[in-house]
Amino acid sequence: MTTSTTSPPDPSASTSTSTSTLPSTIPTRLLLLSDTHIRSRSKNPLPFPVPSIPGGADIVIHAGDITDSSKLSEFSLCLSYLRQLNAPLKLIIAGNHDYTLDLPVYSQRVEAQSKSAGMGQLTLPRRKGLGEVGEAKRLLEEARKDGIFYLEEGTHRFELANGARLVVYASPATPAFGSQGFQYTQEEGHVFDVPPEADVVISHGPPRGVLDVSRLTRTSCGSVELWERVKEVRPRLHVFGHIHEAWGAAVVKWPQALAGGWEGDDGKHKGHKAKGAEMTVLVDRGSVEEGWEDSKEERKQKEERVERIVRDGYYPLKYPEREGAAEQTLFVNAAVPYAPGFVPWLVDVELPRSGMDVDGKGGSTCAEERSGETNTRSRGCMSTTLEQLQIS
Repeated sequence: MTTSTTSPPDPSASTSTSTSTLPSTIPTRLLLLSDTHIRSRSKNPLPFPVPSIPGGADIVIHAGDITDSSKLSEFSLCLSYLRQLNAPLKLIIAGNHDYTLDLPVYSQRVEAQSKSAGMGQLTLPRRKGLGEVGEAKRLLEEARKDGIFYLEEGTHRFELANGARLVVYASPATPAFGSQGFQYTQEEGHVFDVPPEADVVISHGPPRGVLDVSRLTRTSCGSVELWERVKEVRPRLHVFGHIHEAWGAAVVKWPQALAGGWEGDDGKHKGHKAKGAEMTVLVDRGSVEEGWEDSKEERKQKEERVERIVRDGYYPLKYPEREGAAEQTLFVNAAVPYAPGFVPWLVDVELPRSGMDVDGKGGSTCAEERSGETNTRSRGCMSTTLEQLQIS
């Protein structure tokens, strides 16, 4: 598990304003997407255009399943798409379809399939366009010079170009289904070591009971272990994908103390209450897709909404205002279904100002190993310094 730090140039060199006189948080614009399942042979690798965002975004987050078959050409197509997005920082994680990034799993697969086919261990992956073991990872890591960071499981800290501080926990792990990458069995379980100061959690799969109901099985498919940890940490934002049919956004209002999970598990989550917490779905597929119960006026409204978001290339999402001192987390299932009206999300989130300890989230520091590389975008200049620390 790793932690990484990225920092901009020292702002104290150009201003003498005391941080005590500045707001403690900074509005930060995020573009969220997941499960693009890019196919190298498709005439239309992505079902939506490059978003036209006035002023651009501060961060782009891709929550995994970058590719459909984990081919090098598919990773390259996704990187080309990300480079077109107007944001100084892009964060991506792997999903189960991106199995060549799971080096132990891919190594075993190459060895087994090569023996079965009577080929050398380099011949088979090359023929299928998958690359050697570790080649896909190197391809993604080379994109750091363009502000694109591939995050492995662990905690990553960034000092943003807009002056905010971001602590991210990333994890590609999902409950086992099939024989792809980054999966764990119920017997194995998984430890999601989200730090208490995390602002944003990026996981490929959803937590149990939150935007995770499969239409096929009509059951919740999310991770119990992930839910248990997220409800303790209560990050500002949790973005994920994996379950395409559960695309949507929901807010959970946390009580002072919370124990247990959701009451009931009937798959109907609007207004669904946990033991001491309440979740409200803000947007779901029914907000875009026409239903047989829709009135003529509702159908017209949905048609206009789809026309607008397809034109803009993003779905605007307002972060719910807090009521009093209650803590809350915005959950976004950003898995992009290949259908009209489903595009990346655009949301503004208040992040702590760099150097400030906000609501107990902050104050942790890391020594930096400066690479000297810089990345310039329309929203500012960010130094791509990176530190790798081994943590227990």
